Amino acid sequence: MAHEGLLIIGYGNELRGDDAVGPLAARKLADRGFDALALHQLTPELAERIAAARAVIFLDADACVPPRHVMVEPLVPDGAPSTLGHYGGSAGLLFLAQTVYGACPDAWLVRIGAESFEFGEGMSEAAEQAVRAAIDETMRIGAQL
Repeated sequence: MAHEGLLIIGYGNELRGDDAVGPLAARKLADRGFDALALHQLTPELAERIAAARAVIFLDADACVPPRHVMVEPLVPDGAPSTLGHYGGSAGLLFLAQTVYGACPDAWLVRIGAESFEFGEGMSEAAEQAVRAAIDETMRIGAQL
């Protein structure tokens, strides 16, 4: 299987409009046979799963990415704590996996264009289109592994 060892982590608040794009894309990829987690937020406990993976792709909403688009960036471990003193971001989790478990897989962040983060369920049409683009981009990365 081409995507064996690939872990996908989609995260975001599904009660904040377009912020649901990460978990939605992860669920759709799980339906296609990928090892994908749909989460509300990133937690330190994920470091063990990340360390065991050959590669990891994070999926998250981003208001700085134009609607209907995605941007992909490679990730490297970042040991700088956030303003809250936690290592909760995707690069921080890579650092935690490397530090605690001695392994850091290749990793990417797929930033998914989002425009509305208002309270409530349901996404904009632009976000739904961006989810499709995120799935395509994730599958492209997976095929290259």
